[in-house]
Amino acid sequence: MKLYCNIEVNNRVSSTNIIRRKSQRSILAIGRHTVKGNDLYFLWQTLQNKQGIKYKIDNNIDKIFSKFINQGKATIRLIEPPHDLIIQADTIQLKSFMRILKLGMSKQMDASVLAISNLNPVRMASVPKIKVVVNKSSEYPILEGFPRTTEELYLVGLDRKSFDRQILRLQSLRILNLSNNRISSLPKELGSLQHLQELNLSQNCLDKAVKWVWLDQPAIKNNLKLLDISDNMLTMIPKEIGKLHAIVNFKASKNVLSYLPQSLGSLPNLKYLDVSKNKLKYLPGSMRNLRLILLDVCENKFDGENVNFVTDIDVLKLVECAGKSILKARLSYDASTIPLTLVKYLDAAKYCVCGNPCFDSYRRKFVEFLLTTIANSVKSSGHITVPFDCYFCSSNCVRIFARVKY
Repeated sequence: MKLYCNIEVNNRVSSTNIIRRKSQRSILAIGRHTVKGNDLYFLWQTLQNKQGIKYKIDNNIDKIFSKFINQGKATIRLIEPPHDLIIQADTIQLKSFMRILKLGMSKQMDASVLAISNLNPVRMASVPKIKVVVNKSSEYPILEGFPRTTEELYLVGLDRKSFDRQILRLQSLRILNLSNNRISSLPKELGSLQHLQELNLSQNCLDKAVKWVWLDQPAIKNNLKLLDISDNMLTMIPKEIGKLHAIVNFKASKNVLSYLPQSLGSLPNLKYLDVSKNKLKYLPGSMRNLRLILLDVCENKFDGENVNFVTDIDVLKLVECAGKSILKARLSYDASTIPLTLVKYLDAAKYCVCGNPCFDSYRRKFVEFLLTTIANSVKSSGHITVPFDCYFCSSNCVRIFARVKY
């Protein structure tokens, strides 16, 4: 049996000297070494080593780590040489491979069913593509689908109106580009793709999207690093954007946004933010907590709003104390662990300019700040100081931030 996968090798030379070889596109095969013998071997083959390396299986596997096999990950620890084969592959194919391996190790399978030819090097050109680009609707693989090993998928300018659920089978997918289509909604399961790091949804029809539940799934919250929702005629960005804790680059230019969600300021890894060519009147005060490398706010109004806020700082209720503790500790939560009413309560949190969350007890005020206080490099249309819609969780924060321009 052959498994198309990515393999990273750890060479356990000693407890203090571990040599790591970066992940490589590979073929890992199980087969017999000779016609008459039943001894099983691995053949690990890469583009760099087309002849491959053979590893004995019988009495040579110390342990198999399969805790994360449902995420397409497993590790095989060999005794000699002292190598750990760290495997990432399609979940279904990996499970089948591991089942054959365990049957072979326990002698519960007739070794003769494994072809000797499995241990003969094959042309690496036969490895399925990991990058798939579809430029024309006529080339779309409607019947055959996409290779399960696809890591980069580009479906650009195909005038598609709906999301293709075939994509959800691509458990190795890292980059997904659906730009320049007419997609108006995305399925919840999109947020469950374990390795998705870049998602381009620009030039679609997301302004018609009613729900953004895909943003609230554990995998995408912890892995997505780039999100592009530019040019979608969006009038608002859902507050769930604040749950993308791994996001580094967020693009939302060329929409009709008049404000940004306060949850934007709770993104600890955000470094690049592009909200140019919108209708922004002010920025959320929570953004004072960001330390951006680049902020692009060109072609926005920033004329503020004449609003009188009737709020005050009061004695905290028990539920607010608990909510602040959960959010400050960045604990994960959903309707499976706490009541839905509390999920909605936590999702509706505001963020003080000091970084702390607040719910019912706060003061709110527009305060002008220099954009250079939150970004090393700023692109703007003459706006250096802009109004921020600020929440203050305490009298001390009001005293420090509300009266001084920074």
